[in-house]
Amino acid sequence: MRNISIFALSAALVACVSSCELKDELRGEDGAASDMGALELAVDVQGASRADANVPSAGDMYVEVVGTEDAAEPVYSGFYRDMENPVRIPIGTYSVKAHTEGEIKKQMPSPYYGGSQELVISKDITSQAEVVCKIMNTKVTMGYGDNFKGKFSSWTITLDNGKESVLTFTEKGEAPVYWYLAEDEVSSLTLNFTGVTSDAEAETISWQKSFSKADADEVYEDDDKFFTGGEALDITFDIEESGDPEPGNRPQISFDITVDLTFGDTNETVEIPVEDVTEPGGGEEPEPTDEIVISDNGTGYLENGVTVSGGAYPTDVAVVMDVKNGIKSVYVKIATTNSTFESMVRDMGLVDGDGMDLASESAASLASLFPLPQAGATGYTFTMSDTLFGLLANFAGKHDFTLTVIDANGNQQSATLTINI
Repeated sequence: MRNISIFALSAALVACVSSCELKDELRGEDGAASDMGALELAVDVQGASRADANVPSAGDMYVEVVGTEDAAEPVYSGFYRDMENPVRIPIGTYSVKAHTEGEIKKQMPSPYYGGSQELVISKDITSQAEVVCKIMNTKVTMGYGDNFKGKFSSWTITLDNGKESVLTFTEKGEAPVYWYLAEDEVSSLTLNFTGVTSDAEAETISWQKSFSKADADEVYEDDDKFFTGGEALDITFDIEESGDPEPGNRPQISFDITVDLTFGDTNETVEIPVEDVTEPGGGEEPEPTDEIVISDNGTGYLENGVTVSGGAYPTDVAVVMDVKNGIKSVYVKIATTNSTFESMVRDMGLVDGDGMDLASESAASLASLFPLPQAGATGYTFTMSDTLFGLLANFAGKHDFTLTVIDANGNQQSATLTINI
């Protein structure tokens, strides 16, 4: 089974030791033997041609030899091309790492290579090892068909891994992004789309869809459901419009989204189907009842969610509640993928149980963020202000605001507004 982890190793890795006679390089300056051994290291770089055609040389890899018991500082570090081979190392157990210079980041403009090997350095012994470096991140490319480009004047597409990492693509550029997913064990991704049509009406269209690696059209040989380093995701957007709409109606737009996944080891490409997000928390608008009706004023935000990118906040985000028998309570509960934001709102009583009752005195401190409901009123509108959007802008991730209305007769109705930052 293929397992490309943070530092992938070759199946043919050689780690052998020899008990030859004591060599001069393992002696101290006075000629006496010391508590030292040596490492003779070979570095190989294996590139996935589909993910990146420009494979770096082994000499460009940065080598670190770090003790596994006390890893405060490497006992050796430097570029492989500058390494004295073999190099003297104090006896002990080590992790020998070779990687692209610098630390890997969640999002990068170029591929990051890495590999490692656990190794024991024994006294007066030269230990030999070969570390194979492979691509650790996933290449993501977003492309657009001619029909799509002709239909929309602007758009924002986010790709969310559900674990505080979001890629953003707009009409301003199509450069690929190398995304580090392996560490988070990501099996599915969510697409959020908001676009403005280029016609005179300038209609805003928003929706949310998802896809999972396990749903690939063909079985892949490693049976790994998680996206791994060295793979490439090619996503293409295009549209189709209905032929002749009824008089007075606009043509219906049908999105054609193709997701192709290419495996790093085999360069085999398979297609992954894209599905609508319909599970709870995806923001589906509930069916109205006679006593309590909740709507989004026709914006579609309760069904499709809201995606914010680049500091541009929509001004029409509102959840409208018609409460025939009068409001008793309006609870708001927040579920978020951002751990920092979750800790903050938990302290405010917005995470556990039903959340906070906005119609109670304990919610008075929230009045600066959005209008609060009044007990006994027959209507209430929850709005997303610039202040609230500005606060959320500091916490990337998916934020679900679940609003539960309870009327004077004990009837209740809930709806979830999803905000993607």
